[in-house]
Amino acid sequence: MKAKNLFILTLVVVLFSSFGSISFAEPKVDSGGTVIYQAEEITDLDVLFDRAKNGVSDVTDDSEQALFVVQSHSDNNDNIKQYTTTQKLLAVQNGEELVETFSKVSFLVITNDNNSSENGNLIRPFGSKEEEEWDSGYGLRAYSKVNYTRTLNNNVYAYKLDSVSGGWDRSDSRYILSERKVVYGISGNAQGSGIGVSRSSGNLYPSGNTFSYTAPSSWPALETNLKMGVNTYITIERGTSSTWTLHHQNNLTQ
Repeated sequence: MKAKNLFILTLVVVLFSSFGSISFAEPKVDSGGTVIYQAEEITDLDVLFDRAKNGVSDVTDDSEQALFVVQSHSDNNDNIKQYTTTQKLLAVQNGEELVETFSKVSFLVITNDNNSSENGNLIRPFGSKEEEEWDSGYGLRAYSKVNYTRTLNNNVYAYKLDSVSGGWDRSDSRYILSERKVVYGISGNAQGSGIGVSRSSGNLYPSGNTFSYTAPSSWPALETNLKMGVNTYITIERGTSSTWTLHHQNNLTQ
């Protein structure tokens, strides 16, 4: 009887030990690693937008790149303003190695101003009262997020793409959206070997106004000459006077 009770007790201890070692949400930390910084990721678009508009960012580096290209645009009254912000999410010290994760968000804000000048300018003057009033009543907001990990070892940084997400937030029903396309990828010299690599998701076609993709774990970390991020494309129609394509790039470069 004692042997049977001992067996049951041992089995229970083993089961609890096994399940206790499983982690679903916690970041992976090697044995001996110490979390030196951790923040909850901001997911509220309005909060992120306010951070971006006010110039709040945990990274102020020219290596972050966000661009947009307007194609076949015919209405000078459509205006575009761009903002970016980066949030630092986690920093773990593993011996001599520092591992950090970041989330970089880029916004394009689009509105139509029938009272704009005849010259028409797609970009509003930054910091102006006109810009503040315009931002509060945008018609369309395109946004994309790039989550990545940066590792520092022996004074050399390596970057790995983790995921991309984003979408199109429409508050003016006059803007009709179609032909959504997303492409994400990496290019540069691989960590350790220095061999040039290039990886792409290929063309992806979201069925709605949001998207989210996780980068394949087999994609290597990059050390130099790197470019990683996401490109989005969308066709925008507004009545019969304006039909155009917006290409939004959100990249990290080194």
